[in-house]
Amino acid sequence: MRGHKTLILAFLPWLALSARADAPFDDQSEVPRVLTPARLDQPISEVPASVTIIDRELIRISGARELHEVLRLVPGMAVAKADGNVPTVSYHGTQARDTRRMLVLIDGRSVYQPGFARVSWNDLAVSLEDVERIEVTRGPASAAYGANAFTGVINIITRDPRDSVGQRVSVRAGNNGIRDARLGASHQFENGAFRVSVSSQRDDGYDAGITPLENGDAKRVDKLNSRTVFELSPRDTLTVHAGGSRSRLDRPPESGLQELADYYDDTHQVGERAFFGLDWQRQFSPRHQLKVSAYGQYTNEDNNLDLCFRDPLTGAQGPGGGLFFSQELRDLYLANNSDIGQTLAAAGADPGIQNRYATLQASGAQAFCGRAWLDTQETRYDLEIQDTLQVTDWARLVAGANLRHDRGESQAFLSGTGENVSRRLFANLAVKPVAPVTISLGGFWEHDDINGEHFSPRAGINWQVVRGHTLRASYARALRTPDIYEDQARINLPITDLNAPFAGNQQALLGWNPAYFFVTQQSPGMLKPERIRSRELGYYGRFFAGALGGFELDIRYFREELWDLVSGALNPFEFDTANDGEVEHRGTEAQLSWRPNARHLLRLTGAHVHTEANIATEQRFAARDSASALWHWRLGGGWSWSTAYYLARDYNDYPFERLDAQLGFRHRLHQTEVEWNFVVQYPLNKEPVVFVENQYQDDQRYWIGATVTF
Repeated sequence: MRGHKTLILAFLPWLALSARADAPFDDQSEVPRVLTPARLDQPISEVPASVTIIDRELIRISGARELHEVLRLVPGMAVAKADGNVPTVSYHGTQARDTRRMLVLIDGRSVYQPGFARVSWNDLAVSLEDVERIEVTRGPASAAYGANAFTGVINIITRDPRDSVGQRVSVRAGNNGIRDARLGASHQFENGAFRVSVSSQRDDGYDAGITPLENGDAKRVDKLNSRTVFELSPRDTLTVHAGGSRSRLDRPPESGLQELADYYDDTHQVGERAFFGLDWQRQFSPRHQLKVSAYGQYTNEDNNLDLCFRDPLTGAQGPGGGLFFSQELRDLYLANNSDIGQTLAAAGADPGIQNRYATLQASGAQAFCGRAWLDTQETRYDLEIQDTLQVTDWARLVAGANLRHDRGESQAFLSGTGENVSRRLFANLAVKPVAPVTISLGGFWEHDDINGEHFSPRAGINWQVVRGHTLRASYARALRTPDIYEDQARINLPITDLNAPFAGNQQALLGWNPAYFFVTQQSPGMLKPERIRSRELGYYGRFFAGALGGFELDIRYFREELWDLVSGALNPFEFDTANDGEVEHRGTEAQLSWRPNARHLLRLTGAHVHTEANIATEQRFAARDSASALWHWRLGGGWSWSTAYYLARDYNDYPFERLDAQLGFRHRLHQTEVEWNFVVQYPLNKEPVVFVENQYQDDQRYWIGATVTF
């Protein structure tokens, strides 16, 4: 409780100040409106959840280069490149490499990948410059979005092409191999507008020479994003979303294979993604709107594993390495209850293994080398209808239905194809029985082929005590359903591109064709959904305090109980399908924005979270204390300065602490606007990021960027 008291005491001056203030935030400003928490367009003071808004101004002054970086401005959000060059973003983080428990939307389209329960932040087909704002619902939101809106929702809203015109070219270069470029264009025509952008990002990632990243941790990502709006009539609007991305990431060796083989070439993760979506909106009246949305998206990802296997008896490369892909060793593995250690210990005395080993030794080969693939393909087709109605002057209702088809395909992980079809109904009601009180009720019913039928409820009440000051209480339950891989995994790793004489002669030399790695895993298909129960008390204030300027303050006290968690490893070497994980989060979060005048902005966030778990891995990404501070100063004459501070104690016992600074200059050349910025990121400690291999030898990151708008 000492941490809670400390955080609350830190904000008491602001609470005391707000108690004396009875004017709005400023003379022109209104309470921001949000759409994400309940699917209703509402003032942020009336929604049944804590919400963080990151608008274009905050994105620009933060100096962030990548989308996931700006989410450090969200209290309670864990953000780090925990797995080399693959970012992890998690609200109230638990497992360090796990992004299964939070929903991410882009313009309402879920980018949560259904086959393998993840969000690939590198490959999101949107650049920071495309983003108009980000709305983060902090807390379970399955009542509005269904399964997998488990701990929260991040809704990334791109720029409406009707709000911009012209072309923009941006370039960025810095140390650590930073080389970025973007070209964007927008145009308005008679009955609508379009916007399109292409961008490329590359850097060298964490340093080479640090095990296991001996050959580096570089990445390159190319993206296309477009949005076109057709105003079909005064009441009808059609929006077309389309885009995609291609990526190439250096990846570290698989630790399980590294004990058995030597890599003869680097591993790269190559990804391709594409999406296409349509939104039709009909405005029947100011009190009644209908929206129909449909989208399809495709993901393909391959990791090459180029290996020469060592002889299990001599430990050196040789033809005996073929035993790891022999029929006999697979049979022995299954006979030993899928225990790798027992299998290898018993192999030397097994007659079938002895005969196979003799065959391999007689082959005349100098080594056993080949290529394996970790391959995944995922597709999703989604159709949704949503109706929003102002039932009375004091009640608004949004309700709808959704049909979704998910498909995952992988030889390595599924030995084929897995599918899941879900049918969903939802409704959220906002009622104002008396002027200062808003009551929110919501629920989401769904049935899918894997998990059966489930219902997620939420209830909240907001009371505007005085103008600009609102108290909030809410209760929610949510779930995360097992994905296709968790339910239908059948891991079989085939080997191809074998050296002579194994190529084309697998049946005779290895006992089967195709030949598979001896280790295999299969899901029993008995997992239950993960569950969470959340209780929240909160305060939201937006007020003006005379010469001190305007303030916006949100405080959240919460208790979250998670159970039936899938906490064990789910990989080819260890596949623990058990719903035995339990976690409890309780703590306090706060965010404050202060504008003393038009030239300054100070934004502070803080979180103090007690996390208890029955399995240690569920606490690796759970920071007890985290904070951010962002200050922006318009210096005049086109110059600006901003600085940011980020803290997380700790990620996997390693503290994260960093100071950022940005100097910007904007000027005009005839009809062209030019903007320059110089950014420095400086770690304030020498600790690795989450895991010991995540290190920079040159601690500072810096780059210079230029943007030309014409």
